[in-house]
Amino acid sequence: MNKEIFHKKYLKFLQQNQNPLRAEKEKKYLYSKHKHYGLSSGLQDIYFKELKKELRLISKNEAIDLVKYLWNQPSHEEKSFALRILNLHSDKLNKNDMPLIEKLMRESEGWVYLDNLIIPIMPIILKKDSRAYKYLKDWIKDNDFWVRRSSLLAQNLFFRKGEDGDRDLFFELAKSQFDESWIKLIYKEKEEKKRATFFIRKAIGWALREMSTKEPSIVKKFLDENKSKMSGLSYHEGEKKLGKTMG
Repeated sequence: MNKEIFHKKYLKFLQQNQNPLRAEKEKKYLYSKHKHYGLSSGLQDIYFKELKKELRLISKNEAIDLVKYLWNQPSHEEKSFALRILNLHSDKLNKNDMPLIEKLMRESEGWVYLDNLIIPIMPIILKKDSRAYKYLKDWIKDNDFWVRRSSLLAQNLFFRKGEDGDRDLFFELAKSQFDESWIKLIYKEKEEKKRATFFIRKAIGWALREMSTKEPSIVKKFLDENKSKMSGLSYHEGEKKLGKTMG
C-alpha cells in the first residue's frame, strides 16, 4: 500500500466533510493543540469500515509504517485513524513493539488517544510477554500524569473479563498514587494540577470498577482497607457496581 496515496484520499475525505463549528467545540472539549476537521465518529466509522478489509490484508510492517505516517500528520482525525489501523493489527504486536507504543503514548497528551491505544493494546502485549509489566512499573513514576494514568488503565480489559492480569501489581500502583504531592511539585498552573489530580483519581476508580464486575469481593476488600487513604472520587467510582454484583 502506498501511504502517500492512501493519505491523499483520506485528506480529501476530511476536507469534503469538515464541520468548522463542530471542530471548534471538539478542540476546546479535548484541550487539543491539533487541527480538527470536526467529523462525527459515525462518519469516520463508515469510512474506516469501507477500507477495513483492505487494511487488514496489509503486512504488519506496512501497517506500522502507515500508522507512523498518519500519526505525524497535524490533525486529530489523522492521528485517530492511525490508532484505528494499529488496533486492526494489534494481534500481531508484541513486546518488541513497545518503543512505538510508548512513543505514541507520550505524544498523546489526552484521554481520547490513550483510551484507544493503551486500554485495547497493552493487554495483548502483556499476555504474550509478562516482562512488559515492567513498563507499568516505570510509567507510574513518570512526571507526566498521562503516562501514570496509562499505567493504571493498562489492565482494564483483563479486569473486565476477570481473567489474566496482575491484580496485586495494580493495587500496588494505585496505592502509590494516594500521595499526590508529586503533582504540586511538577505542575505549577492551577488548571494542570486540577486535571492531573482528576485523571489519576478517576483512573484508579475506573480500574476498580472494571474489576468489581467479576471480582467484587477483592475490590470491596481493597476499598475497605484504603478508604481513609484514597480520594472520594476513586472510592465512589470503584464501588459503583458493587451493590449489583454483591447483591
